[in-house]
Amino acid sequence: MRLIAVVIGSRTDLKQCGPGLRLLQEAAAAGEIELYGGAVIVSSVHRMNNETIGLVGELNGLERKPDAIIVGAGMANHLTGTVDAKLRYDLQDGDISVIGVAFEDTADHVNTSAAILAIERVPGTQVIFCDETDDPFVGLDGFTRACEHAVNGELPEITVPDKRSQERIPLDEAIAAS
Repeated sequence: MRLIAVVIGSRTDLKQCGPGLRLLQEAAAAGEIELYGGAVIVSSVHRMNNETIGLVGELNGLERKPDAIIVGAGMANHLTGTVDAKLRYDLQDGDISVIGVAFEDTADHVNTSAAILAIERVPGTQVIFCDETDDPFVGLDGFTRACEHAVNGELPEITVPDKRSQERIPLDEAIAAS
């Protein structure tokens, strides 16, 4: 039985989660999955950075780690990439799959595009963002399909990348390299 966690960036994102959350509730009631904490976690990487990073560490440190974390946010959607980067680069976790959802902004499609690009264009990301037909997880329908994937879809093998160290390049050397 899979253990699934759900993390979204804002309470307002719940408007795009109803059918997917009901799907998870039904799967949990049928004994197909377990939902971490029996709850949806709202944690903005912008407004609660330390708490969000701490949450990822908490999930990674569990005796029984989640098999998948469904991570959804709108606008710039730094949440999905941050969760993936923390797991892979900092915690060296190759066990937890991240399923990313870009929430729609029907009033401003630029925000929707930014949320999509924030998932698709992160270098080295291993976020699952499309179903088997390559249809991306965007909006209400995308969140529902992401939940279906978390319950029944194939979770890929994850490659743990080498850690990178922070560099401090002397100004003259940085100018010469530019």
